[in-house]
Amino acid sequence: MKIIRYFSLITIAVLLTGCLYPSGNPITSTTDDPQVVTPQPTDEALPTAAHEPEIVDSEPVPKKILPLIPENIETTPDLYGCEMRIEFTSGPLADQISEFEVLDETYFEDKGDKFAVGKGTAVYYESQPYLILHSSYVNGNILKPMEAEFIRKYLENWGRNGNDYIQEQINTLVGSQVNWYCHNELILETTINSIVRLSHEASNRLWLQPTEIEDILQDKEGLVSEWIGEIEPTDKPNFLLGFCGWGQPSIEVGRYTYYRYLLNFTIQNP
Repeated sequence: MKIIRYFSLITIAVLLTGCLYPSGNPITSTTDDPQVVTPQPTDEALPTAAHEPEIVDSEPVPKKILPLIPENIETTPDLYGCEMRIEFTSGPLADQISEFEVLDETYFEDKGDKFAVGKGTAVYYESQPYLILHSSYVNGNILKPMEAEFIRKYLENWGRNGNDYIQEQINTLVGSQVNWYCHNELILETTINSIVRLSHEASNRLWLQPTEIEDILQDKEGLVSEWIGEIEPTDKPNFLLGFCGWGQPSIEVGRYTYYRYLLNFTIQNP
């Protein structure tokens, strides 16, 4: 019944988040959400951009079976209602932290604006398990980054670099140690096992079908040139963190919600 409630109410969630995927052409459609706009840093603030990847139609990548949720082992503890703090303790983001509230299960019955941008909240799907955070900036103010923005910015900077740059950033971030605190109590010690950037088409599907991650990753829908990285199978308990990434500079509207990243965390202390 819980899964049914998720599907029946997911459309409402689309209208409330900073990762809104407009219907129709993503380049020309507009978002209803006035709270999140793409920040416009000056050229002086941007790094020198690598060549932009060519966007071409390609045959789908062959399917690969990905046992994302290992059988017969426990997964994450109950995260609902946590006042959460995550801390990177190693890797290129060492000493970086993020704080947010994981909404409790009543969110799926009476959403309201609890997951609106600027609220400092996260949505958690225990059955996957899968945690969703906002990225980008509140009202386009680069002094007000949202909860996952520091990770997004590390992976793709201002979104003007090519696939090789993002893949190198992924390679460097994998293996980082991250601690998770609930009400200031350490509950999880984790390692980033792998990272993937989904194509725009797959990102849109993931937003609408958040509990179908394995199928989405196996199907590899969308342009091959938009997929970067891969979620690696693991025999350890794990969970996924998702947030939006920016599209190509040529996209004038909705650029900051064009892609979606998934980080796969393996749990060291189940």
